Amino acid sequence: MSEHTHSTDDVREVDTGSFTISYQARVGAEPFQLWELAANPHRHHELDGGGTLSAKVSGPEYLTEGDTFNIWMRRLGLPYTLTMRVVTADPEREIAWQHPAGHIWRWAFQPAEGQGTWVTETFDYTQVKPIVIRGFNWAGVFNANARQMRNSLLQLQERYPVSHD
Repeated sequence: MSEHTHSTDDVREVDTGSFTISYQARVGAEPFQLWELAANPHRHHELDGGGTLSAKVSGPEYLTEGDTFNIWMRRLGLPYTLTMRVVTADPEREIAWQHPAGHIWRWAFQPAEGQGTWVTETFDYTQVKPIVIRGFNWAGVFNANARQMRNSLLQLQERYPVSHD
């Protein structure tokens, strides 16, 4: 496990392999509660730590592998729509969808000892073309995504605090 510049006591960067950025936090919710949130694209704006996702979505209320959904977004003041494809849907454990540029957003849920759930959010760019990776680097996408992932997990911790009885 690696800890890097964006780590805090509440949210830590974890090593999930090459060409991935992952952060993990313990939240005071059960895996099924978190799954219900992440498996419903109409609620993804509730997970958004970057303010880019809108509540406007078309697609199923409950995602399964192979499903697609459209999400309306805004970045740098510009609105746009993307079609995402679900590549993993393992109820209460992991859900992941692929962006048209090839990267994958993954949410994994592991019961924590005692109380709550370890939540890991991953930006996986193993399938992204090298030219796109260079563009991501140039545009600061990796650092921005790291900040936004941390914010997403901090928001989940605020929403579902872990009781320290």
